Amino acid sequence: MTQPGDLGVAKPPVGVRETIAELKPMRPLEVLPPGSLRTARLHLRPLCAGDRGAFVRAIRENRDHLDRFSALHMPGENDDELFDRQLGLTVEGDLTGRAWRRMLVTEEGVLLGACNLNAIRRGLAFEGDVNWWLVAEAQGRGFATEALRALLTHAFGDLPEGLGLHRVLAGIQAENEASRRLATRVGFRPAGPERTFLHAGGKWDLHEMWEAFPDTFRPE
Repeated sequence: MTQPGDLGVAKPPVGVRETIAELKPMRPLEVLPPGSLRTARLHLRPLCAGDRGAFVRAIRENRDHLDRFSALHMPGENDDELFDRQLGLTVEGDLTGRAWRRMLVTEEGVLLGACNLNAIRRGLAFEGDVNWWLVAEAQGRGFATEALRALLTHAFGDLPEGLGLHRVLAGIQAENEASRRLATRVGFRPAGPERTFLHAGGKWDLHEMWEAFPDTFRPE
């Protein structure tokens, strides 16, 4: 007989209730900002104001490591000013469609680096320039490969879900063997014998140009 307050709704057996309880997430599910990507181990998401502390700490602890091949600071710029500029570039890129800049963050919320599409051009061909950086402790663990593959999948995906690009260029310093291996692994190839000077971190460095196309990209 239905007891008062039961409303006639049958309760599942005790064993079923215990099984359901075991399936509950151990922590609240994270709601990612619009324009984010999720990979097996990473979230690729826009930089936001709440990232200041983690960003500044990562930059401060990895300054010497980053300055070798991924200098980020402009001359005289401190870490907080760098954060403000990077946040501004992220917001402007999303608003104008001229860039797609994303931080690499683990499931636990640890900031590991960034992977950015800059100077997106939509003329006779749709193209963009990519760069990336990682903190020292994340090197050699496949995070850059995972992130770059996700970014290129999005870049080469058809509009409106993807960016619809036809080519992505990467400038890599000749002595940066790790980036050269990474580029080859995901389907970049040298764009030609010529090299060019690129401006980064307030200085000009000689780079080789590498290029990837939808039919050369290796998503796996």
